[in-house]
Amino acid sequence: MNPYSESRFIGFVSMVSPLQTRVHFPSSVLLKKFFNADKGYHAITGKYVIIEGTGVGFLGKITEISLPEKERLELTEAKFEKEIFHPTGKVEILLCFDNYKLKAKKGLDQLPPVSAKVYLCSNEFLGSLLTEFGVKDGVKPITIPLASLPDNENHKIDVSSQALFGRHCAVVGTTGGGKSWTVAKLIEQVVAQNGKAILIDATGEYETLKSTKVRYHKFNEISNDGIYFNYKKLRETDLFALFRPSQQSQLPKLQEAMKSLRLVEIVNSKTLPLGPTDDLIKNETFNISSEHGYTTVKKRSTTENLKYIAACKNNTDVYSNHCSFEMPALSAQVLSECVLDGGGIDNPARNNCQSLISRILLTTNDKSFLNVFDFKNELHLSCDNEFEKVFDKFIVSKDENVLILSVSNVSTENKLREILVNSIGRFLLEKALGEQFKAVTKKSLLLFLDEAHLFLNKKIKDEYSIEVELDAFDRIAKECRKFGLFLVISTQMPRDIPRGVLSQMGTFVVHRLINQQDREAIEFACSDANKSALSFLPILSSGEAMLTGVDFPMPMILKITEPNVKPDSNTPSVF
Repeated sequence: MNPYSESRFIGFVSMVSPLQTRVHFPSSVLLKKFFNADKGYHAITGKYVIIEGTGVGFLGKITEISLPEKERLELTEAKFEKEIFHPTGKVEILLCFDNYKLKAKKGLDQLPPVSAKVYLCSNEFLGSLLTEFGVKDGVKPITIPLASLPDNENHKIDVSSQALFGRHCAVVGTTGGGKSWTVAKLIEQVVAQNGKAILIDATGEYETLKSTKVRYHKFNEISNDGIYFNYKKLRETDLFALFRPSQQSQLPKLQEAMKSLRLVEIVNSKTLPLGPTDDLIKNETFNISSEHGYTTVKKRSTTENLKYIAACKNNTDVYSNHCSFEMPALSAQVLSECVLDGGGIDNPARNNCQSLISRILLTTNDKSFLNVFDFKNELHLSCDNEFEKVFDKFIVSKDENVLILSVSNVSTENKLREILVNSIGRFLLEKALGEQFKAVTKKSLLLFLDEAHLFLNKKIKDEYSIEVELDAFDRIAKECRKFGLFLVISTQMPRDIPRGVLSQMGTFVVHRLINQQDREAIEFACSDANKSALSFLPILSSGEAMLTGVDFPMPMILKITEPNVKPDSNTPSVF
């Protein structure tokens, strides 16, 4: 493959600087020869060119075409038809490559010389450079057919899967730019490569992808596709977000109530020998009450408190942050915590906790919350689709490649949807840190988060309660790459994604972006995507995207191939 074909020669380098290179075109006929330039000299703006150097070649992109001032002033329609003009162009140098191996090199250790020849870059050579990106020496790459060149859809571009996903990935773009189709295409390739992926579907548009290889479940739906997240897999901070206790008076009582109920569960779960010893242990632990229909801990006297403290010392798991206790007993236990140190009821504390108790009762009896978290332990009787069981079955299955979790039916009231998605993220985070994906299943897991701006950078707080930060996906982006959990976020508003998360994204697939703040967010997160490359983003057509990242030495605009099964992302008719 010869990148320096004389049939594609267009000009010479006339000026070189660290920021840009200027090219002189000896004749406008050279431009007309290749690109129907009778429509204007702008025909090759945005095209790729090859500049010949000593031992290396340079790949650049034409960002501007102009005429010299003198020729511009003399330009008329008659002269344009009969005379030859001498346009000049600005070229942004993107990368250099070895002339002998024809492989891209990282970094620019030199610039092209003045008077170097400039050639149009062929589609074949451009595609070969892209396929080599992210490929390690001596390792056969696994490539996926992701896209084609915008001006030649017959020329397919295969991209290294390791370069695409190995350092986390972000798919961004405004509505209608093709973002959902790109996610569907990536999911399609996960199935084709026999990989493993979980997609959190915020709007329900990916239900069309359901197949024998793609399992689909909906939260807040009692059906064969329904699924719920057992509240016992939540953490204390999740309950703080749900119940919003105040800092000074309500939070300590809520924490103490959860600790008491944990103690009840721990003692009840122990297998004790029958006989006098059993009675002795139960009598010497702590006093309980069942007056409300469920077990709570009594603390109305000094003796009862001392027994409770002694029991906690013997069962240190009560100090964990898990929610493994009987949730319906929580409101009554908060009331039981409102006692004086010397015994007796603490009426001021009870008055302060009344609003908290009301929020607990309202939340744990709300139908939406019950269907999502099963606070009353009723869903497992009619529906065996508890999230952890579904996940454990999916991760070891050889027949299923993708698990789609739809949260479109989950209410946004009291931040229920955000808390649920954050809980799923933290569950997967703990699995990754426990090296389940790296050591147990021997396979990495791709975690797709659709409409990520709805779930990232979220904090729950009102004027009275403490602030709870939902940061599971922030931690996944920062901690889990080495543990085999790779994050793929999809969003139409990158400006709302935390900069710390964007900076961890190794690859960007950027569709049309019109908002300046969105383009600045991408520019901040990805140094390779400089201003001249980002200037093309507002004019990208549907399906076109700029591919850039750590393992891609230059940003490149491609046409993403349509998925075989498209998501249901069409805008409803207005009339």
